[in-house]
Amino acid sequence: MENKKIFGLGILLLAVLMTSTVFAFGVSSPYWKGNPLTISPGETKVVKINYQNMGADAQDLTVRAQITQGSEIASIKKQDYLVKAGTKDTAVEVTVSIPQSTKAGAKYQVTLTSSSVTPGAEGGVSLGVGMDTTFDVEVVSPPPVVTPTTIPTTTAELPQEKDNSGVIIFACLAIIIIAVILLIIIKKKK
Repeated sequence: MENKKIFGLGILLLAVLMTSTVFAFGVSSPYWKGNPLTISPGETKVVKINYQNMGADAQDLTVRAQITQGSEIASIKKQDYLVKAGTKDTAVEVTVSIPQSTKAGAKYQVTLTSSSVTPGAEGGVSLGVGMDTTFDVEVVSPPPVVTPTTIPTTTAELPQEKDNSGVIIFACLAIIIIAVILLIIIKKKK
């Protein structure tokens, strides 16, 4: 019975220690599985993935970033990032470029693996626990190209309206003649 209590207390202590580590370092991304980055063939976009180090006992740490999936379309400019304690906006810029020959409907996944870096013995480096951030990339048809319409610059280029003044004059004369004839007929009857 006593061994079970010690074991349970050990599990609880381990959970508390792991929780403080989890809250210290985190990654946020504007895209994820199910919320893809949409991009057209021949297009390049930059996705900003943010590191945060917000734990109560957080200390400055160095994080090594690496594209471990989707490197045929994604790249990063640098590998190591200093993430200061109490910050949530250390940006890793992932450049996504889709070849012009890619067909609309193609889908990719990009994974950024982030590992804490600690100096090792004799100037070496050891990597700590890694965290993967994966997002979907969906290739879509490019938007249609809209060409501006030409605006006429002279009155000769403007569409010409037909001259209806002759028709209007003829109609007025016909109404007057009919009215005069009707008046004459009405006077003869009286």
